[in-house]
Amino acid sequence: MFKKIIYNIVLIISLVIFQISFINSLPAGLDNLNLILVVLIFILSLVNLDYALAWTIGLGWLLSIFLFVPFGMHLISLFLTIVFSNLLLANFFTNRSLYSFLALTGLATIIYEFFLNSFNYLFNLFNKENLLIIDWSFWSDKILQLILNLLAVAILFYFINFFSKRFSPTFLLKYVR
Repeated sequence: MFKKIIYNIVLIISLVIFQISFINSLPAGLDNLNLILVVLIFILSLVNLDYALAWTIGLGWLLSIFLFVPFGMHLISLFLTIVFSNLLLANFFTNRSLYSFLALTGLATIIYEFFLNSFNYLFNLFNKENLLIIDWSFWSDKILQLILNLLAVAILFYFINFFSKRFSPTFLLKYVR
């Protein structure tokens, strides 16, 4: 049990370090990839909600420490995203197909960005800072992040599917009579 906790802590720290130091410094818009959210969606889908929430708390706490936003903003945004993603996973996406993962990741990315930017907007509203909402570079970065997250999910899906047969390759199953 203790080894499993230490192993998960090391993986969480490694993922945050990889996201902040490597992915966030990539050129040409590739820095918009949110690998943390992609990994959390896979953990939620493959393991369970409790495990995903434990990872969410660890990842959100570390992101809140290392990134320049008010403390807890990433933690709350990730937590709400995983809770809503679990509701979607339990009620709408019943199989583990590529289409389900793409839809779930797309919706999770939109939910996460909505909460994170809403909290950031409210914080800036109370601090009376710049409240510009209509900015083309902001929206193009969010669209690029959605595309990169979906591309990362497709790559991870086929990578995991190559080694394991836990996924179904199709959206609808054909019944042979």
